[in-house]
Amino acid sequence: MRPRVTPRLGHHQAKRDEVIRPGEHAPDALLRSRDVSLSEATLNTIQPRRLPAQRALVGTLAVLALALAFAWTSPPAHAQNGAVADAARLVRDGNLYFSQGDCALAQYFFQEALKRDEDNPEALVGKGRALACQNAFAAAIEAFRQTIDVHPSHVPAYVHLALTYQEQFLFDPAGHGGRLADALDVLQRAERVAGDDASVQNTKGIVLYQAGDLVAAQRALERAVELASAGTLSERERSTIQVNLGRTYRDLEQLELAQQAFRRAVVLDPNNASARNNLGNVMYRLGDCSGAEYELSQAVALAPNSLSAVSQLAIALFECGDVEGSIPRFERALQLDGAVFTPPLFTYLARAYLQQGRLDDAVRRAQQGALLPPESAEAHYYLGRAYEARGTTGDLENARRAFERALELEPGFSAARTALDALR
Repeated sequence: MRPRVTPRLGHHQAKRDEVIRPGEHAPDALLRSRDVSLSEATLNTIQPRRLPAQRALVGTLAVLALALAFAWTSPPAHAQNGAVADAARLVRDGNLYFSQGDCALAQYFFQEALKRDEDNPEALVGKGRALACQNAFAAAIEAFRQTIDVHPSHVPAYVHLALTYQEQFLFDPAGHGGRLADALDVLQRAERVAGDDASVQNTKGIVLYQAGDLVAAQRALERAVELASAGTLSERERSTIQVNLGRTYRDLEQLELAQQAFRRAVVLDPNNASARNNLGNVMYRLGDCSGAEYELSQAVALAPNSLSAVSQLAIALFECGDVEGSIPRFERALQLDGAVFTPPLFTYLARAYLQQGRLDDAVRRAQQGALLPPESAEAHYYLGRAYEARGTTGDLENARRAFERALELEPGFSAARTALDALR
């Protein structure tokens, strides 16, 4: 039997949407995909998505307005005895705007805090996070390094520096190929400061995972789980670590252990969409269709704009026999950001339409799946099937060409060879 289409997140998705932190819902790897970057590491803060250009402009205008307000309302020098308390308030404001995704505005508040308390570690780290959020990696790295120089025992600075190195690598692997090694070096220093800190071990596991050392990642994340259970982390934070561990088990093909980890993540935080999405993924792979459909439906309810959750639910419905029910889910997935980088979704939808006898729709979606890069033999095969089933003027010739292209891409594709021979 021909293996089913296995959609993978494209280059754009892997570098962007999969960089997720506690409390943030972002696409996970689609079914059976290993194209995941586990960046759920900063257990004490929420990391926002990248800002679209419009929000960045709004943030810039807000920064200018606030700068004018501070210029007119700043107290005289003799009245600034409460500078440290004022800095703490500004840091809180910066964290608030950061959690809402306003990175430029958050940066402004952190910088104002540093004017009042230049060595404030929370303000320095906050400034670095805000800069990294805007892809200003070099400046962010400098902020974290400055924090470590002034406060060598401040663990969040090490954690965020390591994560920024990893993100810089994901943003430009060719230009920053050594950044994962840099991240691991930073984490070794962090272990000398606080080796029993769950966030350090969790981040270490994340970076090792990204580096492809899954066994070492497993050890670090198992240690993080152990430390988190004995520490003061919230249930939501502990859920995040369980998700990271579960993904590592999954990619090591230890599916039962992965299912257990994801279940624990859901118990700890029932609103963790990533946990439910990954649990549904693994349940599907273990053959539990009803369980997979339930968990993936919950993930979609929690994160309706998650390409991964919506796509995985559609695929599970299709593969488990509910072809009609899968169609609106696939159509919804194709409306979401990043769908164009996942052409197998178009091919899946074409197959669903083909089975439902909606042949014009099948041809249209199959054409899209075959034209979008990267080309695949399977996409051209199902395009040929759709043309052949419709059978209007020119369709059989188009089907022949599609099957031939499938064989050019994959000469051993027996189903395409059989279909082509049948047309001769």
